[in-house]
Amino acid sequence: MIHLLLPTPFLPWLLDIAPHGVALVTGCALLLALRRWPRGYAIALWPGTVAHELLHYLAGVLTGAQPVSINLLPRRRANGSWELGSVSFARLRWWNSVPVGLAPMALLPAGGWVLIESASWPLLSAGGAGLKFLAAQCLLAGWPSRRDWAHAMVGLLVIAALSLLALWLMRGWIPAA
Repeated sequence: MIHLLLPTPFLPWLLDIAPHGVALVTGCALLLALRRWPRGYAIALWPGTVAHELLHYLAGVLTGAQPVSINLLPRRRANGSWELGSVSFARLRWWNSVPVGLAPMALLPAGGWVLIESASWPLLSAGGAGLKFLAAQCLLAGWPSRRDWAHAMVGLLVIAALSLLALWLMRGWIPAA
């Protein structure tokens, strides 16, 4: 039945990549299972952490948030939890907090692309496994942390409020109460 919904050339490609997607999801689940062992988890996700923090840093430079420090080594916080990495900024404002906070999301399409590239390798090959590990790093590190979302939400709320104000001023649009 699904073949009626999808374009003809898409279905064979989807069936070819499906086992690779299952392998990727399994790899992500195994990496996430390492949370029980914080040091092992931090080491296993270190490549993704580096990419995540470097994207924050780059977005900060490009938007004028003025990054002042970057920490790429995992460390235990005073409350016993672990911080995998961090970047501090001198001029993080509402207008640049959105691109800075959500910058790691650039890793999500990269992870999809690496998964597609891994499908050209045999499923149970070293090269395919390495590419799937890289795709898992991109997908897991590409999701912003709670702190990243908190920074971005300030800017998103201001942008939403300004957008509603602009609509109201341009069209006399008033939302129904």
